Amino acid sequence: MKKNDLKTKLIYSYDLQIDKLKSDFESTNEVSKKANIQTRINFFLDKKQAAIDKSFDVDEFIGCLTITTGNYKGGVGKTANTILLAYSLAKLGFKVLVADLDPQSNSTKTLMLTKDKVSPDSSLTINKTIMKGIEDGDLTDLPVEIMDNLYLLPSYIDFTGFTKFLYKNTDSEDEEYTYLEKLFEPFKEEYDFILIDTPPMNIEISNNAVNMSDFVLISLQTQESSLTGAEDFIDKLIEMKQTYNPKLEVLGVLPVLLNSEASVDKYILDQAKNMWGDYVFESVVPQMERIKRFYINGITNNDRHDQRVLDKYKEITSEFLEKTLELI
Repeated sequence: MKKNDLKTKLIYSYDLQIDKLKSDFESTNEVSKKANIQTRINFFLDKKQAAIDKSFDVDEFIGCLTITTGNYKGGVGKTANTILLAYSLAKLGFKVLVADLDPQSNSTKTLMLTKDKVSPDSSLTINKTIMKGIEDGDLTDLPVEIMDNLYLLPSYIDFTGFTKFLYKNTDSEDEEYTYLEKLFEPFKEEYDFILIDTPPMNIEISNNAVNMSDFVLISLQTQESSLTGAEDFIDKLIEMKQTYNPKLEVLGVLPVLLNSEASVDKYILDQAKNMWGDYVFESVVPQMERIKRFYINGITNNDRHDQRVLDKYKEITSEFLEKTLELI
């Protein structure tokens, strides 16, 4: 993958959103709605022009980019952000691997359900878990194709044994913190993006994920404990960057609202913006009940509720690509 590949698909992502908004504009007769839609169209037209104007002295080959989604607090939207970003990136034509490093395996369960919806006649059997692959020293036969361009490195409850495995099979902290990197190296020849879903407060898994990543995306739910978890996680990232992974950068902080009307949510969002400035995404994930249904049924696109979620993540994916282009 080259820089201009990212730029081209970023522009394409804006075109998709502009076309959808133009369709919405034509389908309503309400003056206020038309005005709001036109404002959004102008916003994306400006974004598209800024992307078109971006030029590179050299169309540098950047290869595969690895991004860990993190926060030391659980239940803050890490899994939803990982799989829905991956889904949107795949729809844009990027080849994406979701690496589920959480023993709860929620990414695995949701994406396997998605596979069933996309290809109902295909096998849903996972023949080998990531823990077994680690024990064998080879992960290359694990990825499961979910749909065109989207693949899954599946997890299972046996991945809880990773910490014990590390202690038995490493002789130093350096080995312990970087054990997975060599096992993931072959994937960098196959994919444009590797998105890693991590569990909360498992230091060994988190450290391994961060050390093989180019970027980290902080998932921030608008509650105090999530803000604290994000602060602690970023403090650890600074330490890891200095000691093990000098190329590591924070891609951004993606807010996930508990309640868009609540004063606490607005306060936490303001706090995040005061602390991290432009690192905080302009796009915010609103409270959407349909995301919970995706965990039960897989990612679907059957009605306006599905479409609302997918449209929001198209917008988030555009900003994700925009931030990536700024950093590479």
